[in-house]
Amino acid sequence: MSNGTVLVTGAFGQVGWRTAEILLHRGHTVVGTDLPTETSRTVAARLAGAANPGKFLPVYADLTDADAVSRMISDHQPTAIVHLAAMLSPASYRNPKVARRVNVGGTTNLVQAAAALPSPPMIVYASSASVYGSRNPYRYPELITPETPVNPIDQYGEDKVLAEKVITDSGLPYAMLRLAGVISPDAAGSMNGDYLVLMRATPGDNRLHTVDARDVALAFANAVDRAKAVTGKVLLIGGDETHLHTHRDVEDDMMAAMGLGRLGEGASLPGDPDDDRGWSFTGWYDTTESQALLDFQEHPWSETVAWVAGSQSGVLKTALGVAGPLIRPVMRLALAAQRRQEGRGRYADPWNFIASKYGPEILAGAEKEPT
Repeated sequence: MSNGTVLVTGAFGQVGWRTAEILLHRGHTVVGTDLPTETSRTVAARLAGAANPGKFLPVYADLTDADAVSRMISDHQPTAIVHLAAMLSPASYRNPKVARRVNVGGTTNLVQAAAALPSPPMIVYASSASVYGSRNPYRYPELITPETPVNPIDQYGEDKVLAEKVITDSGLPYAMLRLAGVISPDAAGSMNGDYLVLMRATPGDNRLHTVDARDVALAFANAVDRAKAVTGKVLLIGGDETHLHTHRDVEDDMMAAMGLGRLGEGASLPGDPDDDRGWSFTGWYDTTESQALLDFQEHPWSETVAWVAGSQSGVLKTALGVAGPLIRPVMRLALAAQRRQEGRGRYADPWNFIASKYGPEILAGAEKEPT
């Protein structure tokens, strides 16, 4: 499928623009679509201005607008679609009805438009570890595989399961790439109160499989170019064995990369070994098949951490390094006081905690009023 036209949705996010860049370097025409923001236009201009063999065409479209999606697909007739666009958690918890329209309705619009083409394209879909729901490592110590049953616990995971079904039922060729926890320097700019809630909700001893955003982009680009080998498959996209951690270790490694240093175990509540709902959805993957087919694991965890560390402001990092020994104890005390004020118990109990912040609609199976 070399030198074909590839539509990339969510083309200006941390995975999207890197995927587009690889495809452009390989000579593909890339149609990049996303919402028209200042960031999107800046990234689009950079991709269009780079000296690549391929051609970049930005198209700004709302995937919930079926007519706009149909026109875009009809005008460009892609041979493959890399579908990354989504309303991610925890932002989706703010408005689960809109998230359902974007994540499931937008996928439906894309699939229907693609199926109407004379030569229907392959869809390479960005799914998520969230489809597996709460993973208690004490009761389910085995690695997650493509055959592990889906069991979403939040609406975001449910959206991904529903979107996967839209694609598999369409008759289009597809590959499902279920992503682990994607790490890049870009994510620092999206940290806000919602992410802090999610971080505090997650048990410190929760398993977390990370993956470097550069490797994720390579996986998607290789899936496009190796369509025959991956069509019809569910593939797990996580980093190599150095990317298997606990949530606490990842958070501490990131804080150390920013110069602040590690907070340690006391900064998180543990998960309840006797409660299958008391865990987050980021277990550890068996990536044997996906690595054999897509050959994408290029960056071990040490290089990912160094990448994040190298992106930090030198002045800020130095200041945090000097102040860290004073700031860390204060942060530990503040986190403990916050937990007491919220009436949290011995265990993290993430989903009751998150539902208390955003409402029960964020849980899988909750009724959604029509928008």
